[in-house]
Amino acid sequence: MTYAYLNAWIEEMQDFSGSIEACFQLEERLIMILKGGKKLCFVLNPGDSFLYLTDDNLFLDAAKPVMQNLKNALITGINLCATDRIIYVNIMHRDIYQQFIPYTLVAELMPPQANAILCRKQEDKLLIIDAVRKYTYAENPQRQVLPGLVYLAPKTAFIPDKKTVDVPYPDGSQNCNTYFRKRFEDVIQNRSSDQKRMSQITQLKREIKKLEKKLKLQMQDLAEAAKADYWRDCAEALKPNLKSIVTGQSSFTTVNYYDADLKDITIPLQVDKNAHDNLHHYLKKYHKAKNGYVIIGENIAKTRAEIERTEALLARTEAGEELDLNLKTGSSASQMIQKASALDKMLSLKVSEDYQIVVGRKAKENDFVTTQLGRPHDWWFHSRIYHGAHVLLRCLKKKEPTPELIRLCCNLAAWYSQAKHSANVPVDYTQIRFVRKPRKAAPGYVTYSNHHSIYATPMDIREIREYLKL
Repeated sequence: MTYAYLNAWIEEMQDFSGSIEACFQLEERLIMILKGGKKLCFVLNPGDSFLYLTDDNLFLDAAKPVMQNLKNALITGINLCATDRIIYVNIMHRDIYQQFIPYTLVAELMPPQANAILCRKQEDKLLIIDAVRKYTYAENPQRQVLPGLVYLAPKTAFIPDKKTVDVPYPDGSQNCNTYFRKRFEDVIQNRSSDQKRMSQITQLKREIKKLEKKLKLQMQDLAEAAKADYWRDCAEALKPNLKSIVTGQSSFTTVNYYDADLKDITIPLQVDKNAHDNLHHYLKKYHKAKNGYVIIGENIAKTRAEIERTEALLARTEAGEELDLNLKTGSSASQMIQKASALDKMLSLKVSEDYQIVVGRKAKENDFVTTQLGRPHDWWFHSRIYHGAHVLLRCLKKKEPTPELIRLCCNLAAWYSQAKHSANVPVDYTQIRFVRKPRKAAPGYVTYSNHHSIYATPMDIREIREYLKL
């Protein structure tokens, strides 16, 4: 972010203060939870770094607690470095002895590596306590960022541009904080989504090349298997002539007893093997070709089907569809394809770009929905007392679902249960992070806690689609 925009944001935050309840690190953001529901977010993106204040509800299930010593500390002021894109957040904390300890959170917002460094003021120096990114001279020959060291500002040739920023801002916002918040939500998050999609496209293209290479080898094996009769002829022709073959011969010509005209057949020999070894070689090839022809054909059909599925998934991804499959880091393309295929076979309803409803109607589908597809912030529904389907409300953009959407999902869980013909069906719902599958439990069996319960009116997925006018 440019110096002028950061300066405009600082001017808006001149009188800002707040009490810190907790600090979390979520991907490229450091988030301070303040009393009163506000959040001070440090966006540490390598190409675009800034701060903004928001009161939006944020999903912090996957966030990591950091900088625990700032709990209950008070932000007393925020200012900008006069020479570079560094913001100093001044913090005062009272310890158990009622002594005030001054801290400074240094937000270095310049490329290529933005950072947030917590320092304690000690006379005229800043002593590093913690940092989002720590590194040594091996990674940066200019300075180290490690706990216990004195903080040194990075040396750059940057010249600040202190011009005033025109209002409204490029997106039409009337203040800089709103502009920064919208920029993160509309630009940086979308950019991250595009990078993820491009990575998926690269993985799928690589998988298609691997499958095509596999298919080529299988076609070669099929061509070899089609020569089963030839391998048999060679073996049978060698049997009565074993004493006539000398080690080192490259070929042997004899009568083909399987030919109606008894024509001669020239059999290639392996020069490093004797007659018996050459005979066993041809018998082995014959039996392998005879037994493997059908199997190789089945494998070729499976490989072609995999290529078709992968190409279809690649076309969907290239068309802009975001494959949100809750894959673990380092997952292969084959795992992505397998999970996407399983999801396509399930009963689902895309409510909007933000939400998708998935229903598991069998025990194995229930396991897939709950233990593989669901993420901690997604919502899980199941009829109480009665056996029924696991219904998952996927929050694709990590937004809080509306009460109406929660009620419709409860109605759907009631329909896909043994009480579908009842008027009022008790349904429990909770977030996936509170759902557990015991070890060695039967398919579809889970336990859950922190749940809410309502009495729902059963509605099938067609009625819900009509109700939502989809």
